[in-house]
Amino acid sequence: MHQILLIRHGEAAKSATDADPGLTLLGQRQAENLADDLDRQFPRGEGVRLVSSPKTRALQTAIPVAGRWQMQVDEEYNVIEIPSPLGMPLAERGQWIRGLLHSRWDTLTPEQGHWREGITDYLLRLTSTTDERRFHTTLVFCHFMVINSVVAAIRNDLQVAQFYPDYTSQTRLAIEGGKLHLVQLGRETNSGNLIQ
Repeated sequence: MHQILLIRHGEAAKSATDADPGLTLLGQRQAENLADDLDRQFPRGEGVRLVSSPKTRALQTAIPVAGRWQMQVDEEYNVIEIPSPLGMPLAERGQWIRGLLHSRWDTLTPEQGHWREGITDYLLRLTSTTDERRFHTTLVFCHFMVINSVVAAIRNDLQVAQFYPDYTSQTRLAIEGGKLHLVQLGRETNSGNLIQ
């Protein structure tokens, strides 16, 4: 069995003009606290692989634990945030995402459907690598919509918003018998900060 933790990034700066904002000061503290928690769960990171979306907020969330364990973080495009519809201005993305939360996965554009398939395909390949004996767990630093997409796929549920993962929450999955299984949902947010 291979374990996967889908970790939502820390709080990011809100911006209608920056497509790749970094963490706020609170987000940086959240990432440090996360590193403490992960070090308790996986002392010295033995048997753990670190993967991150290439977005700055996800990478900055991974950096504290990577530094502590002296490990590299593999950037993986397959766990990047959901792409906006073609031609949509960045300033309209937040409103589009909020509307998407109440819709269904089968209403996606072909590009977004390809994005979604790429996530689950990538996660399932984590046990087929040549170094699988070295790793029992993969930590994936990613985004709200990535996590919801995977949970919906496992549940075979077309509703987009399956739950509302908080910043730095950890959703646990397992790969057994060539399938993804949901072990435990991450901590949910109790605020309106659902995206970014």
